Amino acid sequence: FIGHLLIVYRAVGSVQVRRNVANLEFREALTPGALLAVAVGAGVLLGLLVGTGGAERWEQVALAWQGVSYRVADPLLQHDVGLYVAQLPVWRLAHGFVLLLVVLALGIVFGLYVLVGAVRWLEGRPAINDHARAHIGWLLTALALALVWGYWLEPYELVAGLAGTVDLSDWSATELVSPLLVGVGLATAALSASWALRPRHALAAAGWIVLSLASIIGHWMVPPAMAGDGEPAASPAVIDRLDRMAYGLGMLVETDHTPMGASAPPRVPSLWSLEMMGHLAAADSNEVLAVDQAILTVRGSPRPVWLAVSAAPTGRTSVSAVADDRVGSAGQPLFYSSSDTLPVLARGAYLELGPEGFRPDAPPYRIETADHRGVELGGWPRRVMLAWALQAGGLLRQVPPRTRVDWRLSPAERVEALAPFARWGEPVPRIVNRGLVWVLDGYLAPRTFPLSARFHWRGREVGAIEAGFLATVDASTGATRIFLHPHADGLAAAWAAVARGLVEPAATIPEAVQRAVPYPIELFRIQATYLEQKGQLGSLGAPPGTRRIELPATDLIWSSDTSGALRMAVYEHPGDRRLGGVLTGTRSGGADELRLVRFDSATALQSRATLESRWSHFASYDALSDSIGEEGGKLERGPVRLDLSAGPVAYQSHFTRGPRGAVALSWVSVASAGDRLGAGRTLREGWSNLLGASVPTIAGSAQATRLDEARRWLERADSALRGGDWTAFGQAWRNLRDALGVPADSARR
Repeated sequence: FIGHLLIVYRAVGSVQVRRNVANLEFREALTPGALLAVAVGAGVLLGLLVGTGGAERWEQVALAWQGVSYRVADPLLQHDVGLYVAQLPVWRLAHGFVLLLVVLALGIVFGLYVLVGAVRWLEGRPAINDHARAHIGWLLTALALALVWGYWLEPYELVAGLAGTVDLSDWSATELVSPLLVGVGLATAALSASWALRPRHALAAAGWIVLSLASIIGHWMVPPAMAGDGEPAASPAVIDRLDRMAYGLGMLVETDHTPMGASAPPRVPSLWSLEMMGHLAAADSNEVLAVDQAILTVRGSPRPVWLAVSAAPTGRTSVSAVADDRVGSAGQPLFYSSSDTLPVLARGAYLELGPEGFRPDAPPYRIETADHRGVELGGWPRRVMLAWALQAGGLLRQVPPRTRVDWRLSPAERVEALAPFARWGEPVPRIVNRGLVWVLDGYLAPRTFPLSARFHWRGREVGAIEAGFLATVDASTGATRIFLHPHADGLAAAWAAVARGLVEPAATIPEAVQRAVPYPIELFRIQATYLEQKGQLGSLGAPPGTRRIELPATDLIWSSDTSGALRMAVYEHPGDRRLGGVLTGTRSGGADELRLVRFDSATALQSRATLESRWSHFASYDALSDSIGEEGGKLERGPVRLDLSAGPVAYQSHFTRGPRGAVALSWVSVASAGDRLGAGRTLREGWSNLLGASVPTIAGSAQATRLDEARRWLERADSALRGGDWTAFGQAWRNLRDALGVPADSARR
């Protein structure tokens, strides 16, 4: 801008301003030095305004400089996929910036020449002096070349998906029009340069008129006239391969469900729900920080639990571990402690941390007087700078010597500050080596990816997504580590090379962390949505024929050997109200596994809504609801979960929420193939009812009371037998017989 203004400055003969002295008005010409200062100052100001925000584009520049290679070429332009992911965004950024500079310069220069009279209307026709014509002519040449650059980029932008899904008609039109517009644009640039040298006004005007008409016809009239509307621009097999690469579906294993003998109840059920664990963690006015399902290693054995992290009003943070596959005799939650191998009824914390821990709702900064973490405040210059940067006025008050300040205390904030090139998921709690560790998945989601399907994710459209990184934040010390995901390639590998020294290799992930982390939830949701849009499995809950706006909710269940958690998405056929398939994702041995199981109409279960409706019509269910309501409680439903380890089996937990906030498992409904249903107070009782071997009992009934008493005496007898206390065993055995109504001499009959 300074250069253009200096060129205009040379064309200015003089500039006069009005002065008033002693009621006399006269005109004073500005000196050349003053005009020069004005031109330079205005150019600097314009440059600063236009260049604002340029530093925010460092990610695109750094990635393009590093380069990305997928070793796969797109079928239309035959370029590596990495060119669209890394180089194309920088090309577009540079083109947009150059076009903006040229248009602004042309507009400002033209306006200034009009003001100084170098461009004017004379005798009914425009007139321009040679100096202004040369200047504006070269700017028009630059504008034509910038437009040529844009026309050359159009095929790349189309293939990259920036204009949406590519069909054959769009590609044919772009393939035809783009070279023609490039040629017309080059001719227009040559005519504009010629006009800058010689006053051939008609030729320059004709060039721009032809370029304008060619652009309008090529962009608005040619595409509708091309054949192939709605047809894919490449073969379906090639597009499917690119889609699978874009969304991590290359590892997908598809199978048809084959029944393996008689159905059986889940070996490791998931009995509790997120809502119930939230109510449980919020007791005693605690603030719930995080609730998530996890595998807890107890004396070398994996145990499925719910980890609930909560903060007391005093600021202390505690972690509760609630067994997910078992409950107490009356449906109460069972809690693990760090010193016992079996869960107990007594509520207690598995871990406790002080108020100085790192957690999701941490304050923006923390002043430390007895800790060595953070930065020492030091003298007033440092304190002023820290107070300004953290917007912390408390740092300017009187504080003890050697006081320190620590900030970025939230796990998400810490990893985002270290690796802003990734989009980080929600921190989930995990117990690793008897300590609380926050685990976060780092996602890379480029907008440009050739011929891939488009999805809306976090408020923007993306053409691919990859869970390329894994971060851990120690809740006690704040130590943060970022790892490359195992088998990461392409985009994630390129960023790991850019951030060399920050991103650790996948081989350095601790084994305990590998066992603890689940399948990336946001990646799984997009994968499930992609398979839903293929239209063969059914719906994940969206109405038929509509486009999903939000990503679907998914569930998490346990593998039959408790080796890990499985994320699950269930597809249903709305027409016949049956399941169409199940998608599961898990991490095993540090590697992701994705499996799709399809059902046929003979073995498929009914839809979850149909099962819920049928279960709610059980007479015993109504009696249970009435009984709980009479006591001031409320019966609430959990999610319908599926288990595929022994046939497709569906089950749903029902919970009692007491008037004082107590929660308990009070009812379990089950279903198996063949439209067989059952229900009971426990999963075992519900399965027995499904087989026709028992009738559900209601809490508070005579039968239920007798069974509860018998269960308690059986547990005492078993405990005494393990401890070798034969006196206590005999007493418990006699009471067990009395509870069951068995005579003392029944053994002699």
